[in-house]
Amino acid sequence: MISTKHRLKRGLVEYVMKKGSLLTTDLFVVKYLHQDKDDIPRFTVVTSVKLSKKAVERNAVKKKIYEAIRLQMPEKLPLYIAIVPKKHVLDVKYEKIETDITNLFKKLQKNG
Repeated sequence: MISTKHRLKRGLVEYVMKKGSLLTTDLFVVKYLHQDKDDIPRFTVVTSVKLSKKAVERNAVKKKIYEAIRLQMPEKLPLYIAIVPKKHVLDVKYEKIETDITNLFKKLQKNG
């Protein structure tokens, strides 16, 4: 899990999903929004019943993504980021998730 200072609060999640810019990778759809408060990136992983009907599977995907974020997170990235996993993320190994998160951060640093 990531620390609470890196988590996106519930009210901001809806705002980012509505107003944020879109970025896609092989495994994720990402909505991000620039923030002016500080240089700390804030994240959330949004999983719905569309991903899997089983809560156990949705929670396992969330844990894998949060762990990859924790290990690959850049120090300064002034963005609010909402990550929505695609359905086939259930079938891939953790290493693929980690490389996709790494590529995502590279794209975000170029855009942001």
